[in-house]
Amino acid sequence: MARKKNKRDSQAVAEEFGIEAKQDSSWTVPMTILGVTLLLSFGFLYYYFGPTIRELKGDTPDPSASAVPISMTIGGIPLVVPTNYTRFPRARRGGERQSVALYALLPDLEPFTPEKSMIFDGNEPDSPVIYFEISKYGLALEEGDRLVKVYLEKTLDPNGRDGPYGLTAYDFMDNSGYKDEDLFVYFREDDEPIVLRCYEESELIPSPHCRRDMRLNENLAMSYRYKRPWLAQWREIDQSVRSLVLSLLTDDR
Repeated sequence: MARKKNKRDSQAVAEEFGIEAKQDSSWTVPMTILGVTLLLSFGFLYYYFGPTIRELKGDTPDPSASAVPISMTIGGIPLVVPTNYTRFPRARRGGERQSVALYALLPDLEPFTPEKSMIFDGNEPDSPVIYFEISKYGLALEEGDRLVKVYLEKTLDPNGRDGPYGLTAYDFMDNSGYKDEDLFVYFREDDEPIVLRCYEESELIPSPHCRRDMRLNENLAMSYRYKRPWLAQWREIDQSVRSLVLSLLTDDR
């Protein structure tokens, strides 16, 4: 009874001095708790199920079945690339780029399709997926110079030996930094040699690949890699990848 009287006295004093008496709503505390709960729930869901920073930037592989052409420029050279060859969503924004990562299926360089998504996702030792990248030319050395000044100095025998599939083979020294790789070279009379580095199969590398880094023209470089069992078709692969990439250029320089 005394509490109600005190409450009325407080209201009377407030009215006497022209002060508006305020009463806390009975909903304030429950609504505050509900808001905090929703905020924490949203944070929990975003942390575990929301996109990562890499995904928001388009740096996570995400295949597309669309064949819509994407216009871009690399090293001042315009290209038109079908969407279903691109690995990362960021490339699909087009415009000026430093590089673009692509992939396809050997031997005919088929682009991504939903029916073959499991093949593109696989990493079997004989996987037919080939990864290739077009980038702004920035290699310090031409392929032949890199062979002589970087690789051959680190081999057991710079003269090499007869390798498979018409290639010259070299074995790297154990302290070379390339001890887990084999070096294969095809020497051409009027052009740069074709230099392939292939990882050796081991417990740490159960699915090794072969790689080539090369200059495409005065503005562009290209690299590609494929599983080592496909080395037997290195000539056809090299020719078909180069032809595909050149077909994407819209500048005849």
